[in-house]
Amino acid sequence: MNKEAEKYIHLLQEKYGVDLSVYDRSFLEKALKSRMAFTLCDTSEKYLNYLDRETGEPTGLLNLLSNSYSEFFRNPLTFSVLEQAVIPRLFDQAAKNNSREIRIWSAGCAAGQEPYSLAMLFTEFQGHHSPEPGFRIFATDVSATELVKAQNGIFDLKTLKNTRIELAEKYFRRKGETFSLDQKIKDLVNFSVYDLLDQDSSSPPSAVFGDFDLVMCSNVLIYYEVESQKLILHKIYRSLKKGGFLITGEAETSLVSNFGGFRQHVPPAAIFIKN
Repeated sequence: MNKEAEKYIHLLQEKYGVDLSVYDRSFLEKALKSRMAFTLCDTSEKYLNYLDRETGEPTGLLNLLSNSYSEFFRNPLTFSVLEQAVIPRLFDQAAKNNSREIRIWSAGCAAGQEPYSLAMLFTEFQGHHSPEPGFRIFATDVSATELVKAQNGIFDLKTLKNTRIELAEKYFRRKGETFSLDQKIKDLVNFSVYDLLDQDSSSPPSAVFGDFDLVMCSNVLIYYEVESQKLILHKIYRSLKKGGFLITGEAETSLVSNFGGFRQHVPPAAIFIKN
């Protein structure tokens, strides 16, 4: 499939201006095979012709490549360390520096499970301590479709499997087979479309400037090829304050360590501090 993948990359670039070369090659090939099966194309050549002929198919392929699956409190170890050690430290640092707010960026937020998880934990901390300083959460994704889902705030039960019972009961209301998130939590997150591979900016325009205390970019890097991973990490590094935190997926710890500029906070949790 390697040589065949080059044909797909060339077709999408020439006809639609879409660069598939930024994706990890094995991930791209898996997506292509999935779409071949879905469209009943039994050979690579047939699917290439189908992709060229059917105007809606490039969108189908790109939606699959966006890998929008997420869960609340995904990677429980990471969220435990975040709740017990990182969040208290961020509030302490903000108070000592007379900062009015803690700035948070959820990069590649899919349908909002990640930033909403953060919003619940920060709200819980404030509820048990001083309400000052405040916090602001910016959440971005390249998919406008996923952001609409995020703003609707309605989720399937399976995405709540790692959510503690007290948080689920406090912040969700069951509606048939789905769960609706409390409006107070929804209002804490600012969603906007943003491409992490945009080379002309170091942070989302909605945030005006970077200077984030915490960036969460979890299970995003692994789907890109090496140069794209470096571009994203460089962008995040520039957007973080010195001493700010980066949280990734557990499978991405070596990528951050090899990039440099960060030190792991509490191994094996995928939490790093900017040097």
